[in-house]
Parts: sequence; C-alpha cells; structure tokens
Amino acid sequence: MTFGIFLQAVVSGLANAAIYALIAVGLTLVFGVMRIINFAHGEFLMIAMYGGYFAWSLFGIDPILSIVVVTPLLALLGMALYGGIVRFALKVPEINQMAVTLGLSLLLQHLALVLFTGDNMLVTQPRSTAGVVLGPAVIQVTHLIACGASLVLLGLLYLILRRTDFGLVMRAVAQSRDGAALSGIDIATVYKWAMAVGIGTLGVTGPLLVSILYANPHVGALFTLKAFVIVIVGGLGSFGGVLVGALIVGLAESIAGAWFSASIAAAVPFAILILVLLLRPEGLMNRSLAR
Repeated sequence: MTFGIFLQAVVSGLANAAIYALIAVGLTLVFGVMRIINFAHGEFLMIAMYGGYFAWSLFGIDPILSIVVVTPLLALLGMALYGGIVRFALKVPEINQMAVTLGLSLLLQHLALVLFTGDNMLVTQPRSTAGVVLGPAVIQVTHLIACGASLVLLGLLYLILRRTDFGLVMRAVAQSRDGAALSGIDIATVYKWAMAVGIGTLGVTGPLLVSILYANPHVGALFTLKAFVIVIVGGLGSFGGVLVGALIVGLAESIAGAWFSASIAAAVPFAILILVLLLRPEGLMNRSLAR
C-alpha cells in the first residue's frame, strides 16, 4: 500500500466516521435515557433518505434544503413511535421490547417494499461527481458536506445535553428515573422528547446520505448493524463512546477496504465488536449519558 492510498483511506474513513457517529448517537441517546434498544432505528434513516430523494425528484428541492422539512417530520415520527408503541413496550420484559422494535423494523421494510418497490434510488447532481483535493487524497463534495453537517450537529447535541436545562433533565432521567420523578420531572415527556431527538437526528443524515448511497427498503438494516457495533464498542449510553466507536469503525473499515477485498472490509467492524466484547464487555468508554 502506497502512502497516497493509505491517506485516501484515512480521509474516507474519517468522513464515514462522522456520518456513522450521527446515525449512532440517536440510538445511544434513546438507550441512555429510556433503556430500550430500538432495532427499527435504521428504518427511520431509510424513511429520511426516501424523504430527501422524493423532495428532489418530485419538487426539485435540494436534499440539503429538504432537511428543513424532513427533520421535523422525523421528530414527529419519533414522538408517534413513543406514544403508539414504545410507552407500552417499556412495561414488558426486555426480550419483549426487543421483539417489538425488531417487528417494527421488519414491518417498515416491507411497507417500503410495497410503496417504493425494491429499486435503488439516488440523487444525482453536478456536485455528486465533484471532489476536493487534499494532497494525494480526494474527498467527494457530497461526503464533505455530510461530514461537516454531522460534526456541527454532534457538537450542537453535546452542548444541548451539557449546557441547557433540557439536557440536564434528560441526564437526570438517564441517571435515575425514580429520583427524577421524585424531583417533579415528567418522565413520560422526557421519554417522548428523547425519542423525538433520537429519531430526528436521522432527518439530517438521511437527505445528505441519499446523495452518496442508494436508498432502498433494506438500506436501514445495514446502518442499524453498524450503529449497534459503534454503540457497543464505545459503550452503550455513552455520547463520547459513540464518537470513539465511530472513529474506530470508520477508519478500520476504510483502511481494510484499501488493503483487502470489500467483503473482508465489511467483516472488520464485526471482528472488532467480538474483540471488544471479549476483552471489555462494557465498552471502551463505560460512561453513561448522565455523566
């Protein structure tokens, strides 16, 4: 491997890591506050991708601008998910909760297959083939925009969680639901907003991602798996763990893809997952959202 190829792999891996982190942060936020694993997380990303695609194909709206519409809609879907399904699932054992969200994932996949068929859909624009030269490496403009937007939103989420009353309330519930309730915090409202934020972040990622990757009914399953690898490697419920996990997965996947075949590169994140589970089951950063 030459230095130029290695640098290209690193640049691509860092760009992918920022996107992966934004996808996974919603998953870890919901788990950190509500202690429920949402197996349908990727399917809401798929819905956001379709939203960005149809805004472009039907109305000529740039995917970047469609974020203004798609994000509030995804947040509303998150609230509806909590009010219609999750609030009832929280009352049953964890294995039943997993079955409920897994069933929702399969339902959304098949509904998308019925409504949109199995065709691949991609936004193509002049900037889709444009690139920015960084020495011997080149990064696509679409990747650069998605990476920049991801970093901005991750920074904003961090500030909200650490510097606002809303974030303080969410961290209090994450630390102790009973203690928060005794302090007068409306737990159900916090759960509803946690789900809205967790799903709403995908409203930014989806429209940006549809300029990079095909949208189809099964694309969400791929990102659900990667998001789970990231949050488990970093530590379930840890904001910082998401960043570390995404960085490891993004770089390892990209560098392995430059060295080996695509099929081997796809297996690398899961090899890392197994290694972390064997050596450090609690994740690399065992810090809860509350800290």
